[in-house]
Amino acid sequence: MTITLPEAPAISGLRFRGMQRPADDAEIARLVNAGMAASSVPHRLSQAQVTNWLDHPSNLDLAADLLFAEVGGMVVGYAEGGWEQDNDGGRNYAVWGQVHPDWQRRGLGTVLLRWIEERQRQVAATHPEVEKRLESWASESEAGRLALLEGNGYRGVRYDYEMERPTLDDIQPLPLAAGIELRPAREEDLRRHWETEIEVFRDHWGSVDDSEAGFAQMRSDPRRDIGLWVVAWQGDEIVGQVLNRIDREANAELGMKRGWVSSVGVRRPWRRQGVARALVAKSLRVLRDAGMTSAGLGVDAENANGALGAYEANGFRVVRTERVYRKPV
Repeated sequence: MTITLPEAPAISGLRFRGMQRPADDAEIARLVNAGMAASSVPHRLSQAQVTNWLDHPSNLDLAADLLFAEVGGMVVGYAEGGWEQDNDGGRNYAVWGQVHPDWQRRGLGTVLLRWIEERQRQVAATHPEVEKRLESWASESEAGRLALLEGNGYRGVRYDYEMERPTLDDIQPLPLAAGIELRPAREEDLRRHWETEIEVFRDHWGSVDDSEAGFAQMRSDPRRDIGLWVVAWQGDEIVGQVLNRIDREANAELGMKRGWVSSVGVRRPWRRQGVARALVAKSLRVLRDAGMTSAGLGVDAENANGALGAYEANGFRVVRTERVYRKPV
């Protein structure tokens, strides 16, 4: 069904429509990857990842929260919504999308942004009266996205760092405190690992998806390989964990052998005891043994639990910055 947007740019053959699955799974991956390539962002999104996300939507109405722009039957851009409960009690309404680089600077980004903003205002109006904000994000190399957001009233509220360890040589093992040991992750403990991740990140800045759909996404993630996970236990209690992964499709396209030190978390009673540093050091060895030659991770620039120090102690350095943008609903 064609959707009419009154402010649409005058482009011959342009039409807007809702999602059409499964074909649009591939279109989202294609658009996002084209945008990252054009902005020199060294990541890629697989169709399987998109499918997993759309198969288990969390606070996202697939029929109403996505809009696609076509020209002559070819998808040239899209916008997406969804929302999350913030750890500070407010709600964040996602405003995001991608216009193919060949079709940028023609007004498509602006009209898609305004459509998803209006859709999010409609959604927010049905929710309880808490602080509500539209939220988006952009790598500092995405000049067009930065200009679009800032030109429409969004303000940077936070920074995320991407850190990299360019080699996996000279990894120094770090000891764990007495009584804490590493054990292989097991499928039967998957929900415990998910609950641990929710607990650990509940007091961090931002939001945590604790829905059953979130668990289903984790369980079905095509990149999940629990053989790469590093988990510390004390008795029958999980102390901390790192849910490492390898994005093999992205590595193949980018010509890398990069592993990800992902979801580093230590539970409160065991923080400030060197657990995170030891888990990261072990994770680097696990990734090296899996054939990787470098490692990356993401971290909140203002992390209050000493994460930056733990990562720098293991040889990581900041290589890219992403901005988080918000404006009131």
